[in-house]
This record gives sequence, C-alpha cells and structure tokens, in this order.
Amino acid sequence: MKKVEFEHLLAAVEKPARYIDAEINKFGKIPKPQKVNFCLAFPDTYEVGFSHLGIKILYSILNKQEDTVCDRTYAPWPDFGKLLNKEGLSLFGWESNIALYDFDVIGFTLQSELTYTNLLYILDLAQIPLVRKKRTQEHPIIIAGGPCASNPKPLSQFVDLFLIGEGEEAILEIKDVVKRNKNKTKHILLEEAAQIDGCYVPDYTKKTVRARKFMGFSESHDLHKPQLVPWMQPVHNRYVAEIMRGCSRGCRFCHAGMFYRPVRERQPQNIIEDLLQEVKEFGWEEVALTSLSSSDYTCIKPLLQELFNRLDTRKTRLSLPSLRVDSLDDKITDLMNELRQTGFTIAPEAGSQRLRDIINKNISETEILEVVEIAKRNGWRLVKLYFMIGLPYEKWEDIEAIVDLVEKIIQKSQKRIKLNITISPFVPKVFTPFQWAAMASKEELLQKAIFLKRSLKRYKFVNLRYHEIDSSILEVVLGRGGTEVGDLLEKAYRNGALFDGWNEWFDNNKWLKAFEQCDMEINSYLSQINTSLPLPWEDVDLGISKDFLISEWKNAKVETITPDCRVSECTECGICSNRVFPVYKKKFEASQSKKTHAKIHNGEDHYYRIFYSKLGKLRFVAHLDMLRSFQKILKKSDLPLRYSQGYNPHPLLSLGPPLPVGVESESEYFDFSLQKSISLDKIKNKIAFPSQLEFKDVIRLLSKKERSMDYFQLELVEVSNLPTADWKQRVKKFNNSPSWPFQRERKGKIQHKDLKNLVIELKLEDNKLNILKKVSGASIFNVLESIFKIKRNDTNRLRIVRLKLLHSSD
Repeated sequence: MKKVEFEHLLAAVEKPARYIDAEINKFGKIPKPQKVNFCLAFPDTYEVGFSHLGIKILYSILNKQEDTVCDRTYAPWPDFGKLLNKEGLSLFGWESNIALYDFDVIGFTLQSELTYTNLLYILDLAQIPLVRKKRTQEHPIIIAGGPCASNPKPLSQFVDLFLIGEGEEAILEIKDVVKRNKNKTKHILLEEAAQIDGCYVPDYTKKTVRARKFMGFSESHDLHKPQLVPWMQPVHNRYVAEIMRGCSRGCRFCHAGMFYRPVRERQPQNIIEDLLQEVKEFGWEEVALTSLSSSDYTCIKPLLQELFNRLDTRKTRLSLPSLRVDSLDDKITDLMNELRQTGFTIAPEAGSQRLRDIINKNISETEILEVVEIAKRNGWRLVKLYFMIGLPYEKWEDIEAIVDLVEKIIQKSQKRIKLNITISPFVPKVFTPFQWAAMASKEELLQKAIFLKRSLKRYKFVNLRYHEIDSSILEVVLGRGGTEVGDLLEKAYRNGALFDGWNEWFDNNKWLKAFEQCDMEINSYLSQINTSLPLPWEDVDLGISKDFLISEWKNAKVETITPDCRVSECTECGICSNRVFPVYKKKFEASQSKKTHAKIHNGEDHYYRIFYSKLGKLRFVAHLDMLRSFQKILKKSDLPLRYSQGYNPHPLLSLGPPLPVGVESESEYFDFSLQKSISLDKIKNKIAFPSQLEFKDVIRLLSKKERSMDYFQLELVEVSNLPTADWKQRVKKFNNSPSWPFQRERKGKIQHKDLKNLVIELKLEDNKLNILKKVSGASIFNVLESIFKIKRNDTNRLRIVRLKLLHSSD
C-alpha cells in the first residue's frame, strides 16, 4: 500500500485546501493488510460531502473498531481530476493518501440521483473498472447506501452491494463478513453478505430486501463525535445534533418522510450534554438541531429553553433548519430570538388549499400568514418560501394561487421582510404515493415558472429562482428506471457528463446524446404508471405497504387528507411491528435560570499578538479560512475576549499580511484583544493550538503603531527545490538592471509597476533563492514569473517559505 504523491499538483488547482489531510479530530488511521480497510466516498465536492452527517457517523463507528480503518474521499473538481489522469495517479483516501484501489471496501453515499455520474467518475479516477463484472478479485468491494439506494437497479451493474436503510448496525455486520472472507473469493464474500438483513446484492439476492431501521437511535452513543472541524469553509460549518429521525406527517411527494419512518427521538439530556461539550472544546460558532421536522420533537420547547439557559448565545448561535409553521408559537419564537435566529423557512409547496390537501401538506393559509406576522413582530429580516409546480391534479388557478399567497404575505409583512422564493418542478419519487404520477412536460413547467417570475418581478424585495428543469427530468429517469439505465449512465459519463447537480456543469446535450446511443425514450419514464404494473424497485421493501401507498394515491385524487399518526389514529402504513415502532421522549424539564456568562464590556482593551508557523499542507488554506479557524481557537480558550458588536458577535482579531495560497511560513501572527490584562504564561496555557500548527510566541502590544496592519512592511522569502535552470544569470540580470517593469491584474484591472521598487534584495546561496521584498505591491508569484518566467501553476515542485516579517527599521 503506497501513498499517492499528488501534492505537487495542488498549485495548479482551484481551492487546493479541498484535498489536504488537515482536519481537526480526524482519526488519521493508515490502512494495513491485516485490517479491514474502508473508504467512504461522497460523490460530490469536499465542501458538500463534508457537511453530510450520515457519512461521518459511519466514519466514526468504523474507526472505533480496533480491526478497522476508515478513510474518506470525495469527487475532485474537474481541474484536479484531469491532472490526476494526466499523471497516471489514482484517486486516494483523504487522510491516508492511499490509492482507492488498495482498500477492501469503497462505500458510496447516494443522496441525489444527479451524483450518479460522479460515482462513475470516482471509480474511474481510482483506476477501478466501472462495471462490476469486469472487476477482479484484486479490486475493492463497491457498496452504496443512502436514500437513493431505495431503487438499486440503475446502479446495479456498477455496485456490488447496496445497503438499504440505516447503516449504524449493518455496516459492522458487513465489516465482519469482509474480515471473515478476506482470503476467499469475492463470490463467497458477496454470497454471505447477501444474507445480511438490508443488503441487496445483484445476482445473489433472491428475495425482497427489507430496509434496516436503527432502533437504537434514541439511546445510542454511536454518534459522530468528536465532530470533524474543517480548515476550509464547507457548505455547513457547524456542529450538528440530530435530535430526531423520521417523520409522521405523510406528505405524499416526500421520499424522506417514507424512507426514515418511524419517528425516533433522541434523549434531550444527551443532546444537550454532547452539544455543550463540543462547543466548549472546539469553539463552534453555530450549532444546528436537525431532523426532518425539528419542531415536531416532543421536547422541543424545554430543549430550546435549556440550551438558552446554558449556551453562551453571544458566542454561539443555534439554528433550527426544519421548523414547521403549524408548530410555531410565541414560546418557540421567543427562544429563537434569544438564540439569534433571524429568518424562517416556510414550505407551503402549493399556493391553494385544494392542492395542499392533495399533497397532504397539512398547513393552512391562516397558519402561514400567522407565522409571517410573528416574523414581522420579531423583526426577522428574511423568510424563505418553497413551492412546487407540476404537482398531480394541478390546475392553472393553483399556479395563480402562488402569486396570490405571496402577495398576501407581502401585505402582511408590510414590505419589511425580504422573501427568497424557490420554485421546483415536482419529481415523482419511488416509495411515495406519487411514485405512479406523471411528470409535467418541460414546456408546461417552463411556462408556469416564467409566469411566476413575471408576476412577482415588480417587488424588489422578492427574489425568485427556479430549478433547472432538464436536470429534474433526469432525476425521474434515474430514480424510476431499471437496470437498463446503467447503460445510459455509462454512455452519458463517457460523453462527459459530470457534476450534474451543478448548474455550471450540467449539460443536457450529453444526456440527450446518451439517450440516442441507447435508443431510449425519455417520455416513457415521465408518463403515469398503472398501479397494477410491477415496478423496478419492488425487490426492496422500505416497510411501507404498497396497499397504503395506493390508498394514498387514491386519496390525493379525491382531495382527502390523511392525518398525522402522531396526533391521530394509526394510518396503517405498515412500518410498525414488534421490532420497529415510534419512540417519543416526554419527560424533560428545563432548569429554572440562565447560566451567568461574563458580560461584554466597553472598557479598556488589552492587545496581544500570537506568532505561529504555517507549514506543510496548511499552506493551501486561504487567509479567510485561517481567520475563521483562529476565531474557534480563541473561543474555546475561555479567555476574557473582546467581541465585535452587532447581531453575530465574534472575537476581535486580525491576521498579519495575507500569505498567498501555496506559500509556507515560519513567521505568521494574529492579534486579538482581551477585556483585562492577562499574563503571557496564562495565555500560552489557555490557547490550545491544533497539532497542524506550531505555536511560536505571544507578546503584548503596547502601542497603536505596533497594531497597525502595515507595521511589518518587508518579508524575507526563501525559495528552494530549484530546478536546474539559469537561476544565477537571471538573478544577476535583475540585480544589474536599473528598472524591471512588470504588470499584474488586480480586481479585473491591469497594474503597471517597477519590480525594482518592490524587491529590496535578491540573492542565490546554496541553491536557495532569498528574496527580501515589500509585503504589498507584488506577490512572490509575481516575482517568480517576472524574473524567472515561472508561472504560478508551474511552481508545484518549488518550496516557498516566508521566513520572517520585518519592520522597515529592522
């Protein structure tokens, strides 16, 4: 097992911090032949994949096993993927840098059908044959799970094993099967794996596979903790507490509501203690209570009250990303205000009550407008609205009703609230009552979207956007298709389809060409399906009976709602048994008083400067990402920090002169201020630097001049690992020239400068280039390109280090 040497490529790619092994709290285990070696793969970028909790839960569970190593990988952005191909390098595990083909198991998380080509992309970059029957005994077992695995057929020619349902227990059973059969044939291993409950193994599974449900969720400590802390900014940079799994609402279009049934609630005491501990240890600025419907959590009010009582809300804000309007009241609203939530999301999905009844979205217009009134009364600045178009039994007046509802919201808010409206085409999803429904034509959907856009464009505080229609149509094909879709997928990938969930990369022409190559008709996947016909995904059983789904499909047609089984009688969906059943938590009372936190004062400030080195892979972490990381480091120090004013206060700190991405440093610093004077030794003891950085020193700043951003005007930079070239001649030529004109682009404008005014000294000693230059005016990359004709993308083999920062008088 050899590491893939790829670092030299990072100078030439966008956001190189995506690919570095530098997260805080990573396990960092190295694959070994005697271990069971997993690599969990998320088929999207690092920023998206890092934010997904499910993959991190499995990562923690597996790594806590002594006989197991679990790494992670993500889909490289196309620029890095091309460089890996060009150099003949395999994609690798993020932590170990070991080639993916050396792992025993690669496990994909399937959150969206639009990531399917990225799954093929990852296999291709890993130098693993795409089609499973072309792989040998030496190749890893390819497994996949997640919501989209509900219909395994479209990916069945690529994936060896699908885990249907929740994986906390099943992943360890799979691990044990791999361990027992490490020296046996893949045929024997897969045949045994097919006997695991919840595992669908193409060619080996002979019966319907029932989805796994993790009934230990409510009491389990098999969580992702301590949670990974990133250096670069992911989509969601926050501590995540999953407070509840499942939903009992029964929206007829919602796959997640069926897939994650039944409702299981976590113990509120465990939620609170885990959350507070991680905020204390890792300085999280945001924590999120997540579930499909957080306000349905039985203990939501005492939970929020206790968090308000014990969390320092000036330093950490709490978000509730999935509150429902019909469960919002003044008590929850007051707590949300105290916890610094400034906006709210409403998902009416339809404009008219008739259509909301059809889709079983049990909220009324009155409830929606009451929430807007609450938002206005509390000074909230933003409301997000989600609607669908093309729903079953939709009429044109239902589209007009969206405009009417939005205008009522505008009237109720008195134009004080910004509205962000998202319009999405209805996509029929498997294992929902609408799995048999037709999808509206592209022309009809576009007509409705344009009508809504034009009807609301006169309101400047309303921002309306609608989803890409062609990609939504593709979701239907990939979601409802059978094994024949595998050939379509491979053809589309070979045509260049990649990152289909990204608007800037989705190219429908590549898919249309693939349809032609496979002689497949798109519309055959979009039309209504007769309920008497067999479905490609009927080899899987999510626990929801087909009779229930059919009855709900019929109820939609006659506009009959089905009540929430949490508050009404059982709807007989089929999920409950003596082994699988809802779990609710009712006994919990918040403490009576709020914990006292040190007050933010406006007295005298005391300023300090910490010096540190930033070496190795951290050279690829950008300036703003470092700033965010130091805010966390300071927050967990428990020092009497000075905070900024405003609604989202953060520790007052400033970094030294920006260090270009790709440059190491022995002499970086950041400044911060305290409410009172603290000894330097005490500061050293309280600030815990992560292992990836080296703490150098801390000093007190006694004058305003010292705190000035331009106090250090010069930098000494060393460039080593020089290739054999005419370095001496170029150094001599520069030093002997009276001027050295060069130009650089800044904010879209070309600047003309003289490098002789910026470079103070240039010399070559012991095959190392030393450059004393002004900090501003020209970067080290400008110097290398202008004098030595080395473009930034070609600096990959050089080692560039800022040795020190100097005051002009030094």
